[in-house]
Amino acid sequence: MKAKFTKVLLFTFFALLTFTSCQNEITEITQADTQQVIAPNSPLANLMVSTSINDGSVDNIMDNSDCMSINLPVTIIVNSITITINTLQDLELIEAIFEEFNDDLDELEFLFPITIVLNDYTEVVIENQNELADFIERCSNVDEPVECIDFQYPISFSIFNADFQVIDTVVIESDEDLYHFLDRLDDADGGAIIASLNFPVTMVFANGETVEINSNQELERVINDAQGMCEDNHGCDITAVDTFLTECHWNIHYYNDAENYRPFDLYFLENGELKVVSQENTIIARGNWNTSVTDAGVVLTISELSDFSEVLEGDWLIDECHENRYKLIRENAGVDNTRMVIKQHCEDEPNCSAQEVRSFLNECQWFAGSNLFDNVPAAAFNFQENHVLVATITNTGEEVAGTWNVELTDEGIILGIELPAPYDVISKRWKISECGEHRVKMISGDYYLVFERECQNNPFECFDDTELVVCDDDTINGFAQFNLEMVFPNCPQDNVEVTYHATENEAESGINSLPTVYENNTNPQVIYARVAVAGNNTNYEVFEVVLYVEDCSTSCTETQVDAYLIEANCHWVPAAINGSNDFVDYDFYFNENLDLVIVLDGAETVGTWMTTQGADGVIVSMSQISDPLQQFNGEWLVVECGAERMVLTNNNIELILERECQ
Repeated sequence: MKAKFTKVLLFTFFALLTFTSCQNEITEITQADTQQVIAPNSPLANLMVSTSINDGSVDNIMDNSDCMSINLPVTIIVNSITITINTLQDLELIEAIFEEFNDDLDELEFLFPITIVLNDYTEVVIENQNELADFIERCSNVDEPVECIDFQYPISFSIFNADFQVIDTVVIESDEDLYHFLDRLDDADGGAIIASLNFPVTMVFANGETVEINSNQELERVINDAQGMCEDNHGCDITAVDTFLTECHWNIHYYNDAENYRPFDLYFLENGELKVVSQENTIIARGNWNTSVTDAGVVLTISELSDFSEVLEGDWLIDECHENRYKLIRENAGVDNTRMVIKQHCEDEPNCSAQEVRSFLNECQWFAGSNLFDNVPAAAFNFQENHVLVATITNTGEEVAGTWNVELTDEGIILGIELPAPYDVISKRWKISECGEHRVKMISGDYYLVFERECQNNPFECFDDTELVVCDDDTINGFAQFNLEMVFPNCPQDNVEVTYHATENEAESGINSLPTVYENNTNPQVIYARVAVAGNNTNYEVFEVVLYVEDCSTSCTETQVDAYLIEANCHWVPAAINGSNDFVDYDFYFNENLDLVIVLDGAETVGTWMTTQGADGVIVSMSQISDPLQQFNGEWLVVECGAERMVLTNNNIELILERECQ
């Protein structure tokens, strides 16, 4: 997609500063030659402009704007991982991080200033996020580019005088040169020019094929035809697929949200044999594999497995493919499609991602060993969420604070550490060579550093974001007193200090704590719990607590419950079941035909539902819901009812449903 901006002419025709121009002798041309003149705003001229404008959509994963592209290289932070994007191919790193986990919040930050390039190749320096957001908001009048075909440069144009005599030749070296040249054709104020393209020219398709063009008519036809052939197959070439599958082994990174398949590796041998290997390096299944090309794309067929057949056998369409990451889809008769992501792992690479390294280090505390340590006291290292690294000296309890950062680079995964003495000896950029949930090894030149995790004394393991609900069945005004000591009733607090704050900033700073008995000022209201290690106020975590006052006197008829559940353009989210928010990402659609459709990331599970009027109230029955949602099956009594929120119980299990509407 391209945006039209006010044209900025960077040159005058006679200067031709952006082109290589050579003066020829005046040459007479025939009437046939004049038919090859490119008329301003003609269909061919417009097609050539669409072929040459700067395509702002190529990096939308960074800026989500078709009006511009980001000038490379640029350094960004994606989910707290630092990446330098040097080429458009590096954008795959962002996509891989975004898609690695389904239950995280994907965030991207630029390290400003950055330079953006408009569709007419004008460059603008952006100093901060607000400037960028304002610029994107003003973006409008977007045109469609031709993305699947390009000129093979250099090309040249003949320039004519009013008598159609050739007076000059202009050589074009790039899309940008071509765009500005075509812009000059209809510049009446600057003196419009008469030009024709010198044939033959060579056009290059997105798949690398070329075609030689010998006339304006042929050029117009080829560009038009290319627009209809532009389908992004993510580089899924069967020869490349076979090469990448066999050069290293592959890990099952994702399989329909089932975590139990992630430890398994797939070895695609060149003789067509497939081995499935466990985390303990044991072969648990053998079979065959081959690839083929269909109308839908490249298909990976897995067959004749000795075990694991239900999981892996079948025809897998390669929906997206990169050198080290494939997204696969298998159609299943009568049930939802199976989706799988496999990631390549070669022997000289760590068997985890940058996000996993960061996630591992961010949990518990770690003890270090290194050939750099010489009379360096032992310490427990705490990698905190805000890039703060705290080393607590074991013998004295003294704390040494520094910083840490995970980067994804061409070298691999890098852990950057900055610490003062006595741990300044490990202040380096370390390349991760081995990693796992409990042990991470890294190297820097001839030095090594190993961290091993210790979780027995993790004081924050029990705490999490939560809610506290009280009834308002007297005055019914949405305000009540909360006993904040009941926020974490099941978490031991003998080794931590818990305080509550009105804002996240106050919680981070440990100031203006709320009283234990607190009355809300909005309904619902979000407050923040600060959980700090006793005697170590710098070692803390902050959790979000939602205070909610329910109108417990409200009851509904069966007709009202039905109306709330099936309201058009709305669905319901299981905010909590038995105190857990594990299913908050699922969307429940109670359809009028009594189908219960449960959706997660586009994947659907279908069950049934119905309501009945019981002696104690309205019963919502849910059934035929498969794993991992089986616990929703059963008869649920509506104990609290409303258009936005319902509370249901089943054998002392409480289910809280909250409505979301489009």
